[in-house]
Amino acid sequence: MSRQNTPASVTDRRQFLKTATALAAPYIGWKTTSHGQSPNSALRYACFGANGRAWGNIQSMAGVPNCTLVAVAEVDSSRLGNVKKGFPEAKVYADWRQLLEKEAGNIDAIVCGTPDHLHAPITMSAMQLGKHAYCEKPLTRTLHEARVIREYAEANGLVSQMGIQVSSSGGNRTPVAWLQQGLIGKIKSVHSMNPKSWGSLDKLPDRTDPVPATLDWEIWVGPARMRPFLAGEFHPGNWRKRIGYGTGTLGDMGCHIYHPWFAGLNAPATLSVTSHGPGPVDEHSWPLNAKVHHRMKGNDLTDGDFDFTWYDGNQFPDESVWQAVGGRENVPVSGSVVIGTTGAMTIPHGGGKLAIWRDGKQSEEKLENLPSEDHHRNFAAAIRGEIKEKPRAHFGYAGPMTETVLLGCVAMRLPGVELKWDDASGKFTNSDAANALTHESYRKGWEVKGI
Repeated sequence: MSRQNTPASVTDRRQFLKTATALAAPYIGWKTTSHGQSPNSALRYACFGANGRAWGNIQSMAGVPNCTLVAVAEVDSSRLGNVKKGFPEAKVYADWRQLLEKEAGNIDAIVCGTPDHLHAPITMSAMQLGKHAYCEKPLTRTLHEARVIREYAEANGLVSQMGIQVSSSGGNRTPVAWLQQGLIGKIKSVHSMNPKSWGSLDKLPDRTDPVPATLDWEIWVGPARMRPFLAGEFHPGNWRKRIGYGTGTLGDMGCHIYHPWFAGLNAPATLSVTSHGPGPVDEHSWPLNAKVHHRMKGNDLTDGDFDFTWYDGNQFPDESVWQAVGGRENVPVSGSVVIGTTGAMTIPHGGGKLAIWRDGKQSEEKLENLPSEDHHRNFAAAIRGEIKEKPRAHFGYAGPMTETVLLGCVAMRLPGVELKWDDASGKFTNSDAANALTHESYRKGWEVKGI
């Protein structure tokens, strides 16, 4: 069809998708590079969520050749505008369970971009139908969910990818390679930080607000414990602050920021975890200003067992860390400092300079920087068999990293207690209270087999 004969509605939609896909680049944070491959089969997928991060994923999938959005599940009809304009052929469901029931024969994969408490139920339900799965970070809300989701994907040969799209950027691929090359020697300690404040110093208000006419609150809550609707406190974004639905600043940002050192050090296991920050102000709200210390099991890339510390809100590393990188101003506002036996590395998140430091001075060494790749195309290529390796953040890797993040979340609810962790069994060895926080039963009528 020539441009002159293209109907206005089609032209408008093409321009909308072109603009939408372009707008995705700043959100993701890097330019993609071509893989030079022609997809050999169509890939049909459903997306759970239609706005926010879900819409970001839809935009990114639109840039992968020969991918079709078949259906979306969205509990709030007021958030469907982008999908309806950009993908008018996609079917729309309010209930994610109905989508899976009715569209199972029409899709090959799913993309989950919902609040954290729905990640595991949706992803497991889809995988049990044989669907490949892309799920946003953190992979799950609880430690138990992370373990069973990972095990199911691996046992059933399903292609999987966690939505830490920054892991495919050159800014993440490069420090992974540098750490594995031993450019700063054996690793002695790691420090990661982010200034966000997904938590609350105030108790959750004791009231009930009218549910908006556009929102199905029953389905939004889903398998989590039912609670009254509070305007502005849960939907559409503040669920991140709330225990039982989100995972606080640590859960929101940890998987992104941990990745370079966690992958670079071959996914080390936690031996113990202790929160040195404040505890929750009530049973509903994540605390602010977390400082969580892990003792990590060493391997051939580390100087024996080593320390890892997470800082968020107004918490920040002390002067001993600043000195390793030539001053406080060189510590990333968001990112990591990795200290080794022969130097240190600063790994900024979301902008800034990746650098190696020796004796507190930035190194002038000429080192290879790896190019950025496309996280969503990596997922699609693995499904199509265009690559032999697993996707970069497959659940076999993403599950253990999510567990590392969520161990910190458990510690934050029991501040000041050293919690000893047995990675093989997935249990704490010295705290029944901590073990009780690793798993929560789903609400009656919302149970998912295997979880």
